[in-house]
Amino acid sequence: MTATTPIPEVYILWHSDCQLGELFAKRIHAWLRPGNGLGPEVFYRCLPAPGETERGLPLPIPGESRGTSRFAHSSTNLQILIPLIDANLIADSLWREWLKKLADVESLIALPVALDATAYNVAGGLRSLNFLRPAGLPLAADPKPEMLEAAVRSMLKQLTESLCRLMLHRGQVQTGGTDMAGPKLKIFLSHAKVDGVEPARRLRDYIYSKTQLAAFFDENDIAYGRSFAEIIETDLAAHETAAMIAVRSSMYASRPWCRRELSLFRRPRRLTDDSELVQRWQLHPTLVVDALTADGETLGIPELGNAPCLRWESLPDREEVVITSLLRDVMLASFHTALGSAAAKHATAGSVVINWLPDPLSIMHIPEARQVGGDFEVVYPGRGLSGVELDILWETFPHITFRSFDDILS
Repeated sequence: MTATTPIPEVYILWHSDCQLGELFAKRIHAWLRPGNGLGPEVFYRCLPAPGETERGLPLPIPGESRGTSRFAHSSTNLQILIPLIDANLIADSLWREWLKKLADVESLIALPVALDATAYNVAGGLRSLNFLRPAGLPLAADPKPEMLEAAVRSMLKQLTESLCRLMLHRGQVQTGGTDMAGPKLKIFLSHAKVDGVEPARRLRDYIYSKTQLAAFFDENDIAYGRSFAEIIETDLAAHETAAMIAVRSSMYASRPWCRRELSLFRRPRRLTDDSELVQRWQLHPTLVVDALTADGETLGIPELGNAPCLRWESLPDREEVVITSLLRDVMLASFHTALGSAAAKHATAGSVVINWLPDPLSIMHIPEARQVGGDFEVVYPGRGLSGVELDILWETFPHITFRSFDDILS
């Protein structure tokens, strides 16, 4: 498959003697591939390649050259290397030398993870990078489950943030593992001042103290005397604004500006020119934080569509879980935008390719969907919606055929 926009692929590398390697790799895979064909392809590299010695090197990464090796092949997509580095890898001269060579492969972008302090002794270009450093490592020989889970969550948080910045600024990223420069991603915090300030303020404080992100919080970001509407609408449309958190308190649905913010942000934007035969549309993620009290109630909000929801009061480490979950959705949306550029090459003329799972309200923002007659296709991420979801869409849009990325790219 050839595409103008490189399709990200993730390669996780760990030494076969590393006890944490397989556990971390499985959690990364489950996190980046949440099911039903969503998310980037994830490949493991730990066991020796066929024909290698017992402690030989794994299969090559695309773009890696091993002389006349029959496994050598070229790179057409965007390879993201996640080496889980521990004392076993550093002590193994063959693996250490391999990792040093991988750092020089121009088509690779490396996000090294330090599992212990020896990781910083890695040779070559990786040494100069800012390692992902999960909290709580190294672990004891027989760690408590909660300590292990905390280390995994910390690793996923850092990795997700790194992948978001990488995928959203692909045009500014230099391969070879070094430069992920670009403006900070911004999270828009939508909340009702009457009863939703506390969760929003805690999320803002967490963003600035624990992440490399930025936040829009109107209490801080609208100067006195400035037009409230103008600032809000400009920030919602800004390139750096990658996602929204809607703090759904009891009064949220009754506040006109909360509904206005939500409506503006949940409006898909067209990516392609009118001259192109296949339209591509993009929708940035929204995560709902349910901040209702035990006896609270609120109205339904149709603008939310199928946005995911997390209950604020029941979450452990709630700020971390909310932000990391939202960033995973940002990463997935960016990946599906890239994969959509490949799907567009296989779609029929007049089709619409989207980067989100469709729901009736979001599809209504596409002009062609509101026209009676003139059948066309909507192509969406994953392997396909359930029968119930498709029935609801077909009842609303009988003139539209809905096809998944897997269906159109197979």
